[in-house]
Amino acid sequence: MYADFGYMEEGKLGKPYDLKLMVRLGAYLRRYWLLMGLSLFFVLVMAVLDLVIPYLTKEAIDRYIITSAREVVLRGDGSPEERRLLREFEKDLIPMRGGGFLLPPDALSSMERKEAALFQKAGLLSENRYYLFMPRKPEEEALLKKYPSFFERSGPYCFISLDRMKDLEREDRLNLRGRDIEGVFHLALLIVFILAVHFGLNFFQVYAMEVAGQKMMHDLRMKVFSHLQNLPVSFFDRNPVGRLVTRLTNDIQNVHEMFTSVLINLFRDVVLLIGIVIILLHLHREMALISFSVVPLIFITTLFFSRLARDAFREIRFKIAQMNSFLQEHFAGIQVVQLFRREEENGKRFQKINEAHYLANMRQISIYAFFVPFVEILSSGAIGLIIWYGGGKVIQEAISLGVLVAFLSYIRMFFQPIRDLSEKYNIMQSAMASLERIFGLLGQEEKIHPSLSPIRGTIKGNIEFQQVSFSYNGKDRVLNEVSFSVREGETIAIVGATGAGKTSLLSLFERFYELEEGKILLDGIDIRERDMSNLRSQIGLVTQDTFLFSGDIEENIRLGDQRANGARVKEAARVVNADKFIERLANQYQTRVGEGGEVLSAGQRQLLAFARALYANPKILILDEATSHVDPETERFIQEGLTRLLKGRTAIVIAHRLSTIQYADRIIVLHKGRVREIGTHSELMAKKGLYYRLYQLQYGRS
Repeated sequence: MYADFGYMEEGKLGKPYDLKLMVRLGAYLRRYWLLMGLSLFFVLVMAVLDLVIPYLTKEAIDRYIITSAREVVLRGDGSPEERRLLREFEKDLIPMRGGGFLLPPDALSSMERKEAALFQKAGLLSENRYYLFMPRKPEEEALLKKYPSFFERSGPYCFISLDRMKDLEREDRLNLRGRDIEGVFHLALLIVFILAVHFGLNFFQVYAMEVAGQKMMHDLRMKVFSHLQNLPVSFFDRNPVGRLVTRLTNDIQNVHEMFTSVLINLFRDVVLLIGIVIILLHLHREMALISFSVVPLIFITTLFFSRLARDAFREIRFKIAQMNSFLQEHFAGIQVVQLFRREEENGKRFQKINEAHYLANMRQISIYAFFVPFVEILSSGAIGLIIWYGGGKVIQEAISLGVLVAFLSYIRMFFQPIRDLSEKYNIMQSAMASLERIFGLLGQEEKIHPSLSPIRGTIKGNIEFQQVSFSYNGKDRVLNEVSFSVREGETIAIVGATGAGKTSLLSLFERFYELEEGKILLDGIDIRERDMSNLRSQIGLVTQDTFLFSGDIEENIRLGDQRANGARVKEAARVVNADKFIERLANQYQTRVGEGGEVLSAGQRQLLAFARALYANPKILILDEATSHVDPETERFIQEGLTRLLKGRTAIVIAHRLSTIQYADRIIVLHKGRVREIGTHSELMAKKGLYYRLYQLQYGRS
């Protein structure tokens, strides 16, 4: 089983849709409600425009492209159908030679399709069709003179049989249908205008949404970062840095992708689906219900797919976490890997993990390979049903061709959101898991609680530990009833075997961890009553593993103090003997050290740490194995610097090299979390106790 470094958590998934998380996310969007509202309004308008275009296509077909008047034959037998036809359309009927009548296209289109079928069945509507128009242009009058036998007049109207119209010359047909061509052209211009407006709205909608999304990400990232900086060190002991970096980068980016790619499109899809349902029911209820007959099957398939996709997605995330874990572990220890010639063995182990990741992805691909074509088949099936049923209705003249074309367009629009479901589901699933982890991190309470009325001010440096006990896990104590005091300006050394509790003692004083039992007094005041920031500003810390930030040497010495001047930085470096190596560098104090100070030696980094501590001018100085990684010559420089650095300051020094702390005013010997001896070097050597044995072991004397 490989170490996971906390990355196995990345395989965990929350609910695909969690309203509580969305409500919490909404708190970060309130400041940008105007941008959000504007974006949603644009989406609503664009959805309406999308719905209008197929309807305009229908109008172009029915009103201008395929338009004809029907011949009405009245037998005069007084049948109910004939009386009803005369009652409803008597004013619209246009007399023809031979006793027949014409029913104009407008009246015909206003007639219910069932009525038309009834009149046609009764023999009142013949199959003869005519193109009806009112001549207003000279070109139309010229046509009447050119083809006198083709046209028939009835009052202001003229009409020609559609069969005879085919015999007209091409140019004459274009002149005859000039108004229809003009109407189609106007509708085409309207569609182009709608598309242009749609493009403009889409640009501003995307821009407004991205601005709101980026600002939301900025605020959320700042909130998480600020929260992380205020969490105690114990939190970072339990949580790897890689996991926390993922929260601030990948997880917040996942939320942004959901916000800009899914939520708005989801709103648009809902509006489109509702609009399409309403329009289709309005155009033809029976055909609409037939079109929707495949929806239950799609719904069941989608539910089944979502469960399979969720499991596959979880497995992929888990395998990615395994891969990240393995890579992080073995690249972090690459020197050990190469030294012990583990390259081939690691390659085999990585191959197994990579193979498992490949198989997990193939499973997901198989699920999508079934779902997407299946939805496409159902969509095509719905279109096939419309063509079969609607085509029959067009032939029976129960509906117009324009209605059928509009139905086909709307059905394609209806299934598009379902086709996109797989991509949206993945994004939503990932974003919900990210939201759960982000808010879980923000919900992490600070275990070090600040005082309600914190005390601020300059400290003197009198320290007292009173019966201090502490454990990291709440069970095994690393400190047990530790008591001692440090007077102002005094240098105290703490020694003991590894695991005696030396560093833990100082971590409690710096308030990296919370006390469990006892008190730590500073100038007679419990440190828990002091302002934490004010307390830490007056404590200087130099550890055995010096951390340098990316930047130059001067920035690392002043460490964020924007009021710094070069003279003060150089003076701090000179006092601790760091100036000697700095001035040998090409760019001296402006030399870039890289992250962690990778271009400097351990001794040089340690000297910079002393310069940093001196620059801060603390009242209390804590040295935790500060000379453990340096050579004797550098140690001599550090000891010279320490003499100047400790002057007038209270100091607590932890050291394994007993030779480096013989100058201390007092030495405290810790053993298994308890204070066993206190005294000067000579006093402790005279006692021949624990300190004496440590000294003898270290220097090989008997």
